[in-house]
Amino acid sequence: MTRIYLIRHGETVWNREGRLQGHLDSPLTLNGIRQAEAYGRKLAEISAGEALSLHASPLGRTRQTAAIICEIAGLPYNEIRFDARLKEITLGEHDGYPGWEQLDRDFPELAARRKADPWNYQHPGGESSELVRRRVRPFLEELRQQGGVHLIVAHGVLNKVMRGVYRGLSEEECFALDRPQDGFYVLEDGREQFIRSYIEKI
Repeated sequence: MTRIYLIRHGETVWNREGRLQGHLDSPLTLNGIRQAEAYGRKLAEISAGEALSLHASPLGRTRQTAAIICEIAGLPYNEIRFDARLKEITLGEHDGYPGWEQLDRDFPELAARRKADPWNYQHPGGESSELVRRRVRPFLEELRQQGGVHLIVAHGVLNKVMRGVYRGLSEEECFALDRPQDGFYVLEDGREQFIRSYIEKI
């Protein structure tokens, strides 16, 4: 049996601004901190008694989210395996750009290439969704072979690709997946279930 709790980091300053983060970073907003706290409470509720293997992207926003989750849920932060294969897709030279609309205005030829083949389009100095899939697949296979229960704290696009690989979805179906920050997914038996986490009112 293999079960995966798959969590996206909480809202960041750049998420709120619509800026493209990639491998660059910005801190969690207050809302993002509260989201991470909510993840921790819900995870503690549904995983009570389970021995969790902890995995996270090494980027700052996932480290911050994972630290909050661990504190709330009583999990050992120092046992997290920070794995570079869990990093967000990088846009290379365009990490940190103000947004897709401006990027497409500034680089119309690149925008046309991306829209013609969005799955295989590789950003200048960056990655394609296909390259992300190639690093996610062996990671998932390792978890399957290990068995047990795993917590993963990662990113919007990375998590979509991971869910697509796990469920055997087409590239188009993978693109259509959501990137929630008000809950997380449980992956088990080839299926996924969304678990909503509610922010406590202050």
